[in-house]
Amino acid sequence: MMAAARKMALLMVSFAGCLCWAADVAVVVPADGYGKSLGRHIQRWLKENNVAADIVDGWNAAKGLLGKRFAYFVTPKADAAQMAAIKSFRARGGKMVVFYSTSPELASFMGVKLVGYKKPSGSATYSRIVMQKGAPAGSPAAIAQSSANIFAAVPAGARSRTIASWHDRAGRATGDAAIIATDAGWWVTHVFPADGDESAKAQFLSAALGSAVPGAWSHAAWLARREAERSKARAYAMAQKPRPGEIHAVWDHSGQGLYPGDWPRTMRILKEYRITDLFVNVCGAGFAHYPSAVLPQSSVATGQGDQLAACLAAARGTGIRVHAWMLCFTAARATPARLSEFSLRGWRLRNPSGGELEYLDPSHPGLRAYLLDAVGELARKYPVAGVHLDFVRWYENVLAAETTPGALTRYRRTTTKPSKRSFWAWRAREVQAFVAGARARVKAARPGAWLTAAVLGKYPSCVDSVGQDWMGWIDAGLIDYAVPMNYTEDGARYASYVAQQGRSAARARKIISGIGVTANESRLGPLQVMNQVNMARQANLAGVALFDLDYSLVTKILPYLCMGMF
Repeated sequence: MMAAARKMALLMVSFAGCLCWAADVAVVVPADGYGKSLGRHIQRWLKENNVAADIVDGWNAAKGLLGKRFAYFVTPKADAAQMAAIKSFRARGGKMVVFYSTSPELASFMGVKLVGYKKPSGSATYSRIVMQKGAPAGSPAAIAQSSANIFAAVPAGARSRTIASWHDRAGRATGDAAIIATDAGWWVTHVFPADGDESAKAQFLSAALGSAVPGAWSHAAWLARREAERSKARAYAMAQKPRPGEIHAVWDHSGQGLYPGDWPRTMRILKEYRITDLFVNVCGAGFAHYPSAVLPQSSVATGQGDQLAACLAAARGTGIRVHAWMLCFTAARATPARLSEFSLRGWRLRNPSGGELEYLDPSHPGLRAYLLDAVGELARKYPVAGVHLDFVRWYENVLAAETTPGALTRYRRTTTKPSKRSFWAWRAREVQAFVAGARARVKAARPGAWLTAAVLGKYPSCVDSVGQDWMGWIDAGLIDYAVPMNYTEDGARYASYVAQQGRSAARARKIISGIGVTANESRLGPLQVMNQVNMARQANLAGVALFDLDYSLVTKILPYLCMGMF
């Protein structure tokens, strides 16, 4: 019975003109959340190429690798137990791809010599992986990916050779190996995050598998399926019609544009693809990508200059409205020193066990004054079309606020009969008071500028869960537009979101639907994006906002939208 089951597991399964191995492939992930998310991206990319892979916890590698023929190791520390599992796996004929390991023992076992941590600056930052002779058959010519650092390595002896190198933002070869092929598999000097050219990453990962396990992946079948998908998307795109006056917004999470140091190039692309509005992430409680008298300057601002000024200058004459995107009640991107300062000021929320979070207390008067000063400075100093508020809410975990003494004390001052319901209502009032203050600062400094807010799409549940009564803000005239993050791959769920949001015609005119093209919650192809745009139109919403400004959006989504829809 066991032999029969094993035989069935090794059978190749035909699917959509391609081949995949069932349960022969593992993605070995570390214990930390980021490493696990990287592993899930690998699993997702392989699935898109019709390859099934199991996620294996690194501590359980010995058991998880049994019966596997190929494995992807995400940042393995390669302790004694894991090295034993890897050696046993290799002895059984298994091959592997290793990402960003700092283990000299694993490197030596793979036929690689470690050089050490490297972090270039400015335009020298790693931006592209360019394939060389010896890359697996079916590999892409290059992979667009921005990596701030690598753990450099070189081939060690005749067992290994460099098959891909890093190039910088200017297109120059850095001389650093990106991928080294060895008799045991492939060594990658950084990780593959979910940015840049995801389809090229999927293609390389599949090509490596196909090279090591004959028949596990077919490049020819992959090409045929990709062309069929493109033809279908083109036909659908060309049948669409534009909607006059519709808002076509894009979020830029990096705050540096598509090509750091070259904002004009980014703006030319956005104009070509008929984007009307850009939400550019230039500041938050813990950073500013511009010289600020209120917020601490980021390393981006000190090293590469005023990003908001450069963005606005590049947008001049394009017709694109630039909105300064501010992260409010989170200390994301703050330095350790700034986090310590926030702790001393009592601004940080705590988890149920008392540990401090990076999330901040919306009820703290000092924090609110600090952020409102930043809003006023932005609107006064820069000719922005608007200010875009994000994380303008409480942390999702209600207990985090309940275990913060300052917040709990302020709440108790407002009621004689404490209850969960009154606590939730108080939280919503505190957030709304901040939004009202931001509205007043923007209106005073730059009449006519918009105040918009990125909000959670599930309304009204977000009122209780995070104190975000954004439809109430619309009704009170506190914001010009709400931008609910309706991030989902489920078309029916997205339709339910926008239908609920568009029930009131007056509110619908003030809502821009957020579409998660490359969000953590969703990864969408062109057909899915076009369908979601049409659903937002059916709900009579003011427009759509696409997350996020990256390689996938501008090469795989916007060209289709501009064939007829935009």
